[in-house]
Amino acid sequence: MPKVLPEYLEQRRQQILDAAAACFSRRGFHQTTMQDICEESDLSPGAVYRYFRSKEEIIEGISGLRQQQNAGAIQAAMEKGNTIDALNELIRFFFIEVEPHMWQGTCALLLETITEAPRNETVRSILQRTNGEVRNHLIKLIRESQAKGEFNAALDPESIARVMMALYQGFVTQRLVDPDFNVLAYTEVMQALFGGDFWQGKLAPVQKEAQPAALRH
Repeated sequence: MPKVLPEYLEQRRQQILDAAAACFSRRGFHQTTMQDICEESDLSPGAVYRYFRSKEEIIEGISGLRQQQNAGAIQAAMEKGNTIDALNELIRFFFIEVEPHMWQGTCALLLETITEAPRNETVRSILQRTNGEVRNHLIKLIRESQAKGEFNAALDPESIARVMMALYQGFVTQRLVDPDFNVLAYTEVMQALFGGDFWQGKLAPVQKEAQPAALRH
């Protein structure tokens, strides 16, 4: 029996992940069946189930692959030397240098998994893990910046990382529903936030007792 090369197995696995991502983006997680994924990938059910036993396992595969890509991008940004150059590199990778035909699928798939997470413990655990891994890479970048006196050392590194991720997730949400979304203008505001040019008035500290109850939970 001929030996199956690892390259062939990886190509088949990627073929299934790409097909599943397309199906989830078009039809949603619940409306997509494993048979839909088989037809989209042009593979038999036996071939698909050889790699993934469920849609949740496919989500884990997609999330894991994207986490690796994101981690690589963050690592490459950290090698820029200073924080502003690193942040600009991340803006280019995540917001600007994305093929236009990829946006719809990428945005739809991310929102689909996020909305599924509260209802599906497996999907929620997958997102918690992959988001946590990306967040940890950002925290490393932030702490190195704080040590160099660039990011404000008084701010919590994890919270800074969460705000960075929220800027991307909010961007994805608006980009999906608004085809006229101005990406470059959005990134200019992000650069102003990071560079300290966003707010030119006098800031007053937030009084905790004045916060709405919803913000205290």
